[in-house]
Amino acid sequence: MDRPGPTFAPLSGDRVSAHATTIAFAGAGLALCGPSGAGKSGTAAQLIALGADLVADDLTIFMADGSTLLATAPSGAVSALELRGLGLARLKLVPHVALKAFVWLGASTARLPEPENVQVLGCAVPLLRHPATADLAAKLLIWLDSRTCERGRI
Repeated sequence: MDRPGPTFAPLSGDRVSAHATTIAFAGAGLALCGPSGAGKSGTAAQLIALGADLVADDLTIFMADGSTLLATAPSGAVSALELRGLGLARLKLVPHVALKAFVWLGASTARLPEPENVQVLGCAVPLLRHPATADLAAKLLIWLDSRTCERGRI
């Protein structure tokens, strides 16, 4: 049986969309994916509180630039993040970001999982699996930090 993960809808002009909330941190993007109520916006809110910026809430458009997958908000998207139970929080959107990973908010089967990738428009992008927990935002920023070496302490 296939494990759940992000699904993509084709768009015109070599683009695809996915049900994802995407953030940017130090020029690196994370697309938070999962079923409704999985914690996409809540995890994004935690990341934004820790210094990330919003790229797109709920629906993200992806396009390839060589071997890099770029993420952006749909044309005409509202510059806001939905905060379940509180309403919309107006936030400036970052125009686009180079995606470093998809994060599937759901059960993880292993403490130290084997690396997974998602192929999107010819780009291989890591797929991380983790439930939306109180420590997830911090873990994701440390994961990004270890991959980008921009702020790396490793």
